[in-house]
Amino acid sequence: MTVTVDDNAIRLTGPCGVEEVETLVSYMDRHPDLHIDLSAATTIHTAIWQALMVFRPQLAANPVSSLISDKVLEEINAYFRQTSPQ
Repeated sequence: MTVTVDDNAIRLTGPCGVEEVETLVSYMDRHPDLHIDLSAATTIHTAIWQALMVFRPQLAANPVSSLISDKVLEEINAYFRQTSPQ
């Protein structure tokens, strides 16, 4: 499983595909106080980025993958700073 939860964080590891979105959303819904650790994610499906944009969790640790993830993460963090939760 690429999405796990512990006392400290919701962690994404390895290739995180669209099939992981439901698990991630469930964890974010049940644990809104936990940050998201992306440090071990190698690929992140766009549906996961969209779920993160909806929940606006605190993101900790950048993914280890490509420049595209770096750019997406940068833009998502900017989005989080500019908009207020509804």
